[in-house]
Amino acid sequence: MSDGWSDMKSRSLINILVDNPYGMVFLRSIEASDEIKNADFIFNLLDGVVKEIGEQLVVQVVTDNASAYKAAGHMLMEKWKHLYWSPCAAHCIDLILEQLGDLPQHKNALSKAKKITKFIYNHSWVLALMRKFSKKEIIRPATIRFATSYLTLQSILDVRQPLEAMFTSTQWLNSAWGKKPEGKEIQRHILNDKFWASVTYAILSTRPLIQVLRLVDAEKKPAMSFIYNAMDEAKELIAHNLGAEEAIYREIWDIIDARWEVQLHRHLHATAYYLNSQFQYSERKSSNPEMKLGLYHCMEREGFFGLHAAKSTIAKRSPVEWWIQFGDSTPELQSFAVRVLGLTCSSSGCERNWSTYSQVQTKRRNRLSTLRMNSLVYIMHNKRLRDRRLRNKGLKDDDDPLVCEDVASDTEWFIDDETELPLSDLQLEDLSMDVLKGEADQGGTSTSTTPHTSTSSAAQQANKGALSKCTKGTSFPFPFPFYVHDLRDDEQFFVDHPGAVPISTAQGEELRKTIGALAYIECSSKTQQNVKAVFDAAIKVVLQPPKQKKKRKKSQKACSIL
Repeated sequence: MSDGWSDMKSRSLINILVDNPYGMVFLRSIEASDEIKNADFIFNLLDGVVKEIGEQLVVQVVTDNASAYKAAGHMLMEKWKHLYWSPCAAHCIDLILEQLGDLPQHKNALSKAKKITKFIYNHSWVLALMRKFSKKEIIRPATIRFATSYLTLQSILDVRQPLEAMFTSTQWLNSAWGKKPEGKEIQRHILNDKFWASVTYAILSTRPLIQVLRLVDAEKKPAMSFIYNAMDEAKELIAHNLGAEEAIYREIWDIIDARWEVQLHRHLHATAYYLNSQFQYSERKSSNPEMKLGLYHCMEREGFFGLHAAKSTIAKRSPVEWWIQFGDSTPELQSFAVRVLGLTCSSSGCERNWSTYSQVQTKRRNRLSTLRMNSLVYIMHNKRLRDRRLRNKGLKDDDDPLVCEDVASDTEWFIDDETELPLSDLQLEDLSMDVLKGEADQGGTSTSTTPHTSTSSAAQQANKGALSKCTKGTSFPFPFPFYVHDLRDDEQFFVDHPGAVPISTAQGEELRKTIGALAYIECSSKTQQNVKAVFDAAIKVVLQPPKQKKKRKKSQKACSIL
């Protein structure tokens, strides 16, 4: 996945992330301020990433919908015949919401709602009074820009009665703000039924799209096999919400179709829908010929597919898990289904407010080398992605993955400082992960990389000769950094303290050449408790031994006793 953005210093950066059924991993961020970001540049960049990861492991490339990215995507598909380029689904839906926001009734509701929120949140007394009456906030920052607008409209509609009670209360009427023209204008909006009618219309015509956005932006399960059906159901639900009158909903459908049919919809979406067991066994299964593509006879085969457990767990398991569990009777189809159903639809992980470079490039840390800065950004990004993945896995069905309470995603509504990730929280263990189930069989046994503290016995083994212990690390079929192998498990070198055994700089250089280290860092004894480790693919950290303090010889002067 790739996306371009600019930081506070106007540097043009391109994020590269890798997604698989088990989560998303930040690979690197490339500064492209001096580059002309045309199709050729984007193609060469993405082509290099495909080669680095391994072209046999890449199923699709997801980018935003800019013309340069689109052209580069088609160039990639021409070169790599098995690879697909797809536009970001979250970006497409966000653009749909932006276009809907220009419709007269939507524009009227959004503009007045923004006036209300700005007035309330810019005056502390009014804000305190609102919280007293409503017992909740009315602004709901979201991870997607234009989703914030409609989530906030829904929140305002939810507290309509408390707001009306507030602006008709004696506290408000007797206050200084209640007598000012600005306050009276807001009061008129709150007590105007036409305003609430426009808010209701805007919500009814966008709520199904917000649901699709939740689907593609959440990380609880890959969304590729659900988006085709979700978009069809969203259109039908919008028509139902608007009274099934074509004269009313046709304008909204046209905006959706212009993005879905022309930009977003791909053959992968239809194929993934067809392979999704939840829809294949559903009574409402689509009979559109587009979905069949010669695969239907495979799905009708008995074997594991006919088991009661296979049918009873269709709605409980994700499609990827279902095929892994019950698809053994058709191994080739199982492999194909897992590859397709495990795909993401969105590159919203790239589009979020990445401020890590801004955090790293502070006045106190602006002397960091490029290697060390990129390594620090790599660790911080992946720590955030890991935390987000764990948080999303713990979400209940009624939790909203779009809502992000601590992120200010839209200055038009509310500004909330983003909490900076303390550097002291970054630990070497933050990137330790398990080898994915099913991949260890190709490159060795599945090895758990749960962090542990090196013991004294390990230190004794290293004392026998750290250099002689260095051997090639376990090879994995996936070369990108999601598969981080803890070298301590192979006794190659020990980085934990106090059991770490320091070696000389000369030994370290030889060690670096022997094991093919991608990074070599020397740390003084004062920083050994907070090792500045570099993670880029397989990691080898070499510690410089502490300098031995020279002991002063005590002068031995002869003394005589008188």
